[in-house]
Amino acid sequence: MVAAAPPAGPPPAQASSAGVKMTEANNALEKKIRKNPSWSREETIEEAISTLSAVCSLDFKPSEVEVGVVSAAEPKFRLLTETEVETHLQNIAERD
Repeated sequence: MVAAAPPAGPPPAQASSAGVKMTEANNALEKKIRKNPSWSREETIEEAISTLSAVCSLDFKPSEVEVGVVSAAEPKFRLLTETEVETHLQNIAERD
């Protein structure tokens, strides 16, 4: 997914979604990001998974969701492994 921002607008979102409920998920993510724009990498990933789960009304298994990440520290796009996704899902479950 490619994110773009208007020249005079805010910086691109820290999280984004694609698919059938993309608009709903992106709106929910944007609201959460506005409330707390300084999430850590882990918090951003977990909020993205949590939001997608809520919008789709599903509880994900690690094999059912793909999470791609890119950052200033790691500028090359990569998908998280199922083990990494499972760790984030466990953190979400413990938090809720």
